Amino acid sequence: MPIAPPTRTSLRAAAALVAALVTSAFAARPAVALQGPPPGYYAGVDDTSAAALRADLHAIIDDHTRIPYTASGTDTWDVLEAASEDPTSSSRILDVYGNQSFTKVGGGNSNYNREHTWPNSIGFPNSGGSNYPYSDCHHLFLCATSYNSARDSKPFRDCGGCTEWDTVANDGQGGVGGGYPGDSNWTSGNGVSGSWETWSGRRGDIARAMLYMDVRYEGGTHGVTGASEPDLVLTDDQSLIAASQAGSNLSVAYMGELSVLLAWHHADPVDDWERNRNDVIHAYQGNRNPFIDHPEWVDCVFGGSCGPPPPTGGITPTCFGDGTSGVCPCLNWGATGRGCAHSVGPGAFLLAFGTHFVAADDLTLIVGGARPSTSCAFLQGASFITTPFRDGLL
Repeated sequence: MPIAPPTRTSLRAAAALVAALVTSAFAARPAVALQGPPPGYYAGVDDTSAAALRADLHAIIDDHTRIPYTASGTDTWDVLEAASEDPTSSSRILDVYGNQSFTKVGGGNSNYNREHTWPNSIGFPNSGGSNYPYSDCHHLFLCATSYNSARDSKPFRDCGGCTEWDTVANDGQGGVGGGYPGDSNWTSGNGVSGSWETWSGRRGDIARAMLYMDVRYEGGTHGVTGASEPDLVLTDDQSLIAASQAGSNLSVAYMGELSVLLAWHHADPVDDWERNRNDVIHAYQGNRNPFIDHPEWVDCVFGGSCGPPPPTGGITPTCFGDGTSGVCPCLNWGATGRGCAHSVGPGAFLLAFGTHFVAADDLTLIVGGARPSTSCAFLQGASFITTPFRDGLL
């Protein structure tokens, strides 16, 4: 059963509310008929090195079908309205930054428009009839018009002490506020010298869309149509980003910030709304965002940390629990991917969302599976420490 994005809970209250969190996480969102990648879509991918994995993924997602940006037939409005559907109503959409629910109108309107997460002014401003990144729906999101204007072409950066653009409560998240960072968007400055910090419920979605763009667009030409394509590169270098807003289509363009986007990817894991969006866009464009299907590949492509995929859908356990690979220090193995078993069951699992900063107060813990009928203590730290601790690891 899918786990919905949890509501933010104070670390100080996490232990007392674990049971309620587990119940609400499994009940908050209706089931979604997810398709996932078709059999063999990623067959033969070499994930033993960053260069090999990048090359293989690019070859798989390259040369997709271009959706017209605006047309009398099927265009990006149609795709995005299907991909951004409000889970509670098929006649409405959720916007990416404000988390607002709007009635679908099938085209241009005053409530929402199309947000280029990689700003089209940064490398591909002239849409023409063959500009693939301009209308690539994997990085286009429906967005409340005023929020789209506020974001402008600002790079994605953490933005403490900035101007707040709040969210509303929909689909079990948003609408809490609570000061920085809360569950609001934050912004400062203008254009490429400014900053935009996406709210906690969608920052991972934005990050994975940008990471997709970096791998999908590596210059050269489209393999079917011969259209020229830019090489899009994520960076932390502000001077490269600024130089990329040149007013014309470029062969190489830079956007960022990469380090922030990587942190957002980890802070906001893939959820079913994002998986469904990937399925819908794949149905139209014929390609997928691999970092939604395999979030673990982000660390390989962009960090060089490569190896076999984790066994539990992107959540890496401290030990596998079945006596193979990482052996649990207790030697009391549980179910695969769930670490040590306690004395009366197969072992529990622990999921963590948020950050380790006490000041942020945004850490949520979800415990599931079999659990001992005793009190539990949760220890908070900034890093993973492989130190034996009672029947497990710190």
